[in-house]
This record gives sequence, structure tokens and C-alpha cells, in this order.
Amino acid sequence: MTEFKVGLMALATMAAIVFMSFKITSNQSGFGDYVEYKTIVKDASGIFPKTPIKVAGINAGRIKKIELIGNNALITFEVLEKVKISTDSKLRIKTVGFLGDKFLEIQIGKSDKRLESGGSIVALEGAGLETIMKDASEVVKDVKEMISSLKNTLAPVDSTPPIKKILNNVEKLTADAKDFIGKMKTVVVDNDKRINDMIVNFEKVSKNLAKHTDDQNKESAISDLKNILSNAKKASDDLRQIIADIKAGKGTVGQFLADDGIADEVKETLSGVQKLVNKVDSIRTELAVFTGANTEYGAESSAHLKIFPSPERFYLLGLTTSEFGPESENITTTSVNGGAETITINKEKKKDQWRFDVQLGRKIHNWSFRGGLIESSGGLGLDYHLESWTQRFSFDIFDYSDAREYGVNFRISTQIQMWNVLYGKLAGEDLLEDNRSATISAGLRFNDEDLKGLIGFFF
Repeated sequence: MTEFKVGLMALATMAAIVFMSFKITSNQSGFGDYVEYKTIVKDASGIFPKTPIKVAGINAGRIKKIELIGNNALITFEVLEKVKISTDSKLRIKTVGFLGDKFLEIQIGKSDKRLESGGSIVALEGAGLETIMKDASEVVKDVKEMISSLKNTLAPVDSTPPIKKILNNVEKLTADAKDFIGKMKTVVVDNDKRINDMIVNFEKVSKNLAKHTDDQNKESAISDLKNILSNAKKASDDLRQIIADIKAGKGTVGQFLADDGIADEVKETLSGVQKLVNKVDSIRTELAVFTGANTEYGAESSAHLKIFPSPERFYLLGLTTSEFGPESENITTTSVNGGAETITINKEKKKDQWRFDVQLGRKIHNWSFRGGLIESSGGLGLDYHLESWTQRFSFDIFDYSDAREYGVNFRISTQIQMWNVLYGKLAGEDLLEDNRSATISAGLRFNDEDLKGLIGFFF
């Protein structure tokens, strides 16, 4: 009864995971009939069969296949029939985020005529990370030109600096004011009788004026003016020293102006960042989780992760567990007082057997060749991908137990897509021996786009 409850709980958990996977990893384009279209792009890097196709920012289609036509990439895709694609519509490859996740956006044109099935949509060059790098380079160039202009304004090479001209003008103005005051003094002395009455009327004004022209009085206006002129002279000296340091190449700004190679180093740094991002973005993964039952070993579950550092190479890591492991024999020989020997053979199967996969593979067209550990023992594997049926055939030869009496295990299996990320799997074990068995299971298989949607749901 306990085993029945555990099995029932496992089925309920699997159903919940399948439901969540359908809700999360679906391309969100909806159900309905699709219309097939094509487009040609110069660069299809970062585009995969599950790259989203959006109209007005909403998923509306899916990519069927990508082919190399000459030096360009031919992308065949489907769009929901309810989305009217006009004959003058355009397609643009866009990038989301700094890591460069891409999607195809269709810009619906103004024409009322609908594009026929199988028609081509013109692709426009998108604005990716490469354009950002180019714009950054031009921004650095503009900043350099602006600082050079500022340098020429503050410290021209063949003429007097503007600030120095201002100080010379202030000095000349002071001399003119002094000459004017001397002439006014002469006028006052010569017309003493005429201004006696004016002196009486403006006595108070004169006293206040005398107070504010007393440079010994700290509260006088002349003292404030002297402080202002002194601060202005100090600021002028500091500015002159700063300009001299900049011209000599001191400090960050000085080095930037004096060393033309800094802009080139900035370009090289940005280029290196771009290469690193492109290399990380090119790594692809595939995760598969299956559970089912074997006619010989009972319940069986497995999980495998494929890592593609490049389209033609991959690494496979996996874990398989079953209710019972392979059968092993223990032979015991006994003899009592030199009498006849008695041979006892004990056969047993270990419960909850764990087996590991660590393989290195290479993909050539629709074929994949593998080698390494297959279920904790050395072996070789071969896969054939039937893309038109979304089906995979696999052939493995290995031996995962030293106590095995049937020789190596030759296994043939197939995986077929039932719906979206849900797959069915059928395998035949020990096909070259008398002790044959079969495994039937179902599970989920995710690629990068599916995993992003699943992780985004939880985090």
C-alpha cells in the first residue's frame, strides 16, 4: 500500500511539472493555424529554433528551421494565421540585455494586401552590441575633440590666454580711474567756492563714503573689493597652474589629452568585452529528465545534461537510477572434514542502483558520436536526429557490471516529441542476448530558451 501511495505521489508530481513546463516554456504564440514565411539575413548568430518571433512586442510565431544559402542564412518560420502580415512588412533582429539574447520582430506595414504563404519578408539590420561598441567609440572621439577645443580656448598656442586679457583690462581700468580721480581733485580745488554749499549738503554722504573707502576698516567696501581682487588673482594663478599641468600631461585629463593611444586602448578593451560576451552566449545546453519502468529492473529514472561549447562538439553528463540493479552471483564452496564439496550459488539484485554517464561527443550533420562512461562503465554511443519528425534514434554498447554473465549490453532506444517539451522514450536492453528487457518512459526535454523561461518563473 505504501508503494502505491509513493507511485501515486510521483505521478502527481510529474503531472504538476509537465503542466508548469507547458505554461512556462511555451513560446506564448498561442494555439491556432500558422502561415509559413521566409526571410534571409546576413548574420544568424544567436538565433535558434525556439528564438521568439514577436509582433508589437508579443510572441506570435516560431522558427521551423535555419539553412545556409550561399553566404546568407535562410530562416523559415511560422506566424499565427490571425496575425495579418502585409506585403510591405519588415523583419528586424533585436537584442535584449547586455548578454545579447535575440528575438525576431515583425513590423507590420501599411498595405492592405496580405503576404501569401511561403512569401519572403525583408530583414533589416538590427541594433546589437556591435552597434553599441561603434557608438561608444564615436562618443570617445567626440569627447576627445571637445577637450581639445576647451584646451585651445583656455590656452591657445599662438595668442594671449583670454583670462590674461581680462586681467590686463582690469589693470588698465584701474589706471584710468586713478587718472580720473586726479583730474576731479583738480576741478574741486579750482572751484572751491562754488562747491562749498554742495559739501554742506552732502556731508553725511561723504562720511559714509569715507567709511566704505577706508581700507583699514574690515567692514568697508574697499576691503571687500580688495579681498575679491585677491581671490580673483589666486583663482587666476590656480587656473594657470592647472592649464600648465594639463599641457605637461599631468593627471587623468592631462594624460588623456597628451596620449593619443588611450582612445585606442578603450576600443581594444570594449572589443575584448564583446568577444567574451559572444563566446559565453555561444554555449548551448539541453536538459532531459525521464521516468518509467523496465520489464527486468522495475521503476527507472534518468537525468542528462548536454553542454554544447560549439555547434559540433558537446559533453554529456547523466545519472540513472532503477528500483533494482543488475543481478549478481556469489558462489560459495564448502567441504566438511575432507568430504564432498558443496557449491552454493546465491543470486541477488541490489535495490536503488545508481549509474553515471560522462561522455564526450561530436555532431556531424544529423549524426552524433559519443564515447566515455555509459551507466558507470565504458562504452560507445551513436545518435541519429530525424528533425522532420522531431525524433531521435540511439545505439549504445556498454557493460556496467563486472558480475554480468550475459556479456556487453547492446541497447537501441528512440525519443519522440509528443507535445512541446514532453517526450516519450522506448528502449530495448540486451538485444544480443537471451535475457532481453524493454523500458518505456516519458519525460521533459529543455533547451536554453525553455530553461530561461523556467528559471525566470521561479526567480
